[in-house]
Amino acid sequence: MVKLIVSRIHCMTFTSLRCFSAKPKVILDETISSLLHTEDMKHKKHPGIIRPKTPVFPNWASKEISDILKDHQVSFSEIRTSAQMLLNHLNNRCPPLQEAKLHEKLLRVEERLNANSNKKIHIEDIDFNKNHKARNILKQSIYNWQPINFDKLTCLTYMVSRTVQNYAVLSKILNEIRVRDEDFKPQTLFDFGSGLGTVIWAASEIWSNSLKEYLCIEISKPMIEFSERLAKAAKPKIKNIFYREYLPVSINPTYDIVVSAHSLFELPGTEARLETILNLWQKTERYLVIVEQGTNAGYKLVNEARDFILKYTNSRFKRNIRNGYVFSPCPHDLKCPRFAGSIPCNFEVLYNPLPFLNKKEHESELYSYVVIKKDKRPENDEQWPRIVRPVLHRSGHTICRMCVASGKLKEEVFTKNKSGKHIYYCAKRSNWGDRLPIHYEEPEDTLEGHEMTNEETNRKYLRRTHGTKRGI
Repeated sequence: MVKLIVSRIHCMTFTSLRCFSAKPKVILDETISSLLHTEDMKHKKHPGIIRPKTPVFPNWASKEISDILKDHQVSFSEIRTSAQMLLNHLNNRCPPLQEAKLHEKLLRVEERLNANSNKKIHIEDIDFNKNHKARNILKQSIYNWQPINFDKLTCLTYMVSRTVQNYAVLSKILNEIRVRDEDFKPQTLFDFGSGLGTVIWAASEIWSNSLKEYLCIEISKPMIEFSERLAKAAKPKIKNIFYREYLPVSINPTYDIVVSAHSLFELPGTEARLETILNLWQKTERYLVIVEQGTNAGYKLVNEARDFILKYTNSRFKRNIRNGYVFSPCPHDLKCPRFAGSIPCNFEVLYNPLPFLNKKEHESELYSYVVIKKDKRPENDEQWPRIVRPVLHRSGHTICRMCVASGKLKEEVFTKNKSGKHIYYCAKRSNWGDRLPIHYEEPEDTLEGHEMTNEETNRKYLRRTHGTKRGI
């Protein structure tokens, strides 16, 4: 019998023990945890849930819109068709092309014309009025932006097609401010691009006891006419509404809350947008709210405004400029993690269409928005993660896609065993757009990046499995 004798060899190669690194631990907010444990709070009513899910459109507004259509002898069937056409236009709308990108588009037209041509064609030599092929290629490459002419007929169409959605979106956004900042009692409101006054309706219902003055900026005279009529029919009455066609030149006075809802698309370019946003920020005393439709184009305009204000307030050259931070929806002031991808950062609200449109009971509206507060972010700010996509409910587990305080997107699977019943039920009761009352706790003793010799590794393993006998 032959014995195989192997001598003991001390191997001194190094192994990285990254396999021992741990994931950040998900923990429930301490205050919420104690309330859930004592049953003083139900999971479906945790403070991260944004209400109302389906804002109720005022009956007085629905009745007055119907009366306005009758007074102008507009049939419901005709207005339904034109309303759908306007909706399609708004959903496919893009902002005007920047001059810096126009040259790139023209070069692409030149390339396509030269692809099947023996003679070299230069873009400078093309007469787009006579060259139909070049004109068609240009139309396919460049979005033909035009401001909407809100004449009386267009205003009536907009009233039918967008009023309910706009009201539902603003109700949800402004109500979150009220719930999260109970001490905020605005007395003045500034509405840029006020349209038919849906911002005023929502705000007057939420802060009925404090709001005393509304300034509306609206360039369309028919819009102002309809807005005044609707405001007179409001219940309870809305008083002290002032209309102007253009933004005031002076930055004084400031207003407690400033809103720009569905207005940035009407501005002729980037420079005009940024100049307007700066003007609105300077008119802001506490909150600036910017809202657009939840399309890719709408989201990019909102993100453009968000980045501009944050850079402006954090500039190292600033003098006498007050700080600002993102109050909602982001739990951080870092770059939006959605911006590099093709999916916009948007949210959903349910609404009930106007009764005479003969549509189903509930429909949904996608919107993108940002609320910036003029102040420093408090040290005790919760910064709970925001759910940025529909929650996926599966057997025994719930999947949430969230934007977290570190400025990243995170997908978390919550189960009763792994996460604990309170976190699991809070996640299960939450929806797209809600915040989850959780924090991420980094593990203290992580071995990530630590290097050990194989001999040290073997010794530690043997000690854990067989004890620490002499000679091992």
